[in-house]
Amino acid sequence: MVGVLSTEHEATAARAHVSTGALTARGLLRMQLKLKWTLWKRSYRKNVGKIVGTSFGALYGLAGLVGLVFAFLATTIWAGEGELFPLILRGLGALTVLIWLLIPLFAFGIDDTLDPRAFALFPRTAGELQPGLFAAAALSLPSLFTLVAIGIATAFELLWLIVFGQGALWIVLAALALIPANLAGYALCLLLPRAWFAHSASRTTSRSGREMGGIAGFVLMFVAIYAFSLSMQRIDTLNIDLVLAWLPRVVETLAWTPFGALFAVPMDLAEGRVLTALLRALIGAATIVLVWLWWRRSIDLALTSALSGDASSGEAKVAPLVPRFVPAGPFGAVMGRALKYWRRDTRYLAALGIYPVIIVFFVAMGFMIPESRPMMLGMAVFMCGMTGISLSNEIGFDGPNGWINIVGDLPSRANLLGRTAAMALLMVPGALVVTIGLPLLYGMPELMPLAVMGALGAMACGWGTSMVVGTLLPYPSSPPGTNPMKDKSASSSNAMLAMGLAMLVVFVPLIPAIGIGIWGAVVGSLPLMLLAGVLALVAGTAVFLVGLRIAEKRLDARYPDLFQKVRDFV
Repeated sequence: MVGVLSTEHEATAARAHVSTGALTARGLLRMQLKLKWTLWKRSYRKNVGKIVGTSFGALYGLAGLVGLVFAFLATTIWAGEGELFPLILRGLGALTVLIWLLIPLFAFGIDDTLDPRAFALFPRTAGELQPGLFAAAALSLPSLFTLVAIGIATAFELLWLIVFGQGALWIVLAALALIPANLAGYALCLLLPRAWFAHSASRTTSRSGREMGGIAGFVLMFVAIYAFSLSMQRIDTLNIDLVLAWLPRVVETLAWTPFGALFAVPMDLAEGRVLTALLRALIGAATIVLVWLWWRRSIDLALTSALSGDASSGEAKVAPLVPRFVPAGPFGAVMGRALKYWRRDTRYLAALGIYPVIIVFFVAMGFMIPESRPMMLGMAVFMCGMTGISLSNEIGFDGPNGWINIVGDLPSRANLLGRTAAMALLMVPGALVVTIGLPLLYGMPELMPLAVMGALGAMACGWGTSMVVGTLLPYPSSPPGTNPMKDKSASSSNAMLAMGLAMLVVFVPLIPAIGIGIWGAVVGSLPLMLLAGVLALVAGTAVFLVGLRIAEKRLDARYPDLFQKVRDFV
């Protein structure tokens, strides 16, 4: 009977021109390329944020290519001597490979579009999947811009060989090695992130571990951005002669590593360093082979782990929902649940990780540029107000779980106040430490009352505004545990409108207090600064109470309708 059914299936497939046999290696490669292209196009559907981000990224990429052309012109034709060009080329080659490696290492939220685990149910080995996955890796804007940049570098290398090359033999050898070496370097750029992505997919870590890794990467990215910004503030104090003396040593060292070896080979041959070129070519080739084998092994492990499942997170600890310091009731239950969200959910944890980094940046800027200290203190107060905006999509964060609040007849006031109280418990102590400590560190203790009252008033404005915006313009959110870099919720027009409105409304009621506070700080009047702080507290209290009243009425009247808007995660 089984044989009869099998024969019938084969006959039906043959009549429908469906192949039931083996898919050739070339056919598998074409299928993977088509799949990558299809997924890439679909990722832009109704994703305004990604379209805008990609457009800006493309503009920056084009600007970078233009800058690269001018840099190469400046070190070849315009310079008239070309001695600096090999150094620049080796350094940029090593930097390019390093960037391709560091992005997946620190940006935990970036995943491989063609995740090897997605092929676990198909009868294909890692060796069969690798060529297609590698070819598909080239179908991206970063890959395209990197390839164009390498093409520009190759053209200028040929120009440099013709104009400044010494000896016909060395020019010919360098020209022959030029394209293969640069293409091998480009292949290494594509291989390194693919291997790391597959390695990450093969690790049987718990869900919480992966989520915390994403948060760590998110915070590290901001740390790197702010560290670079701080370093640029002191660039004028650098000893240029010392930098120029050490730069060739650093570049030469990088050229002996797997990152810069391949891109250095043509210039080594052009300079007559045959043994050096051969050794670096061997280093580069060995790196490609080892990374390819590592990638294959990681794909095998990822395919296996996808079928066996991830490791569990361990036994869950049962803890009371209502905190001990809060009376039992709806308010306490909501506050306890919100505190657990802030402790466990990466959508909330991202804010807790980012705000301290920004505050540290303000402190460092104040010490590096003393004249900017009043402004940095004002920016710290501004960030305290911004923390309240984190609550502007609480209804959306509930997602499909929001039905519990509706069928349980949870009082709207308790629902709103419980979430705000959890936020206040976490943020107010830190805000007080910052607004008290920063004036003391800057040697401006007279600004402490203004900073403390201004921060508390701004936070209260943020909470009141967030309650109103969250009940007027809720939008679907990404599910709990989503990495901040993969959060799709901010891409909708409703999300942009909600955040823009929240940021505007938070500080409009504080304009009188801000004006009087600046006036008092400029003239050194303590009464004016105290008046400004009191006005900030009054404005914050008023916005909070009015916002609570509006949001409460809105929830009482339209909670089921709001739930329909956010019932599905994006």
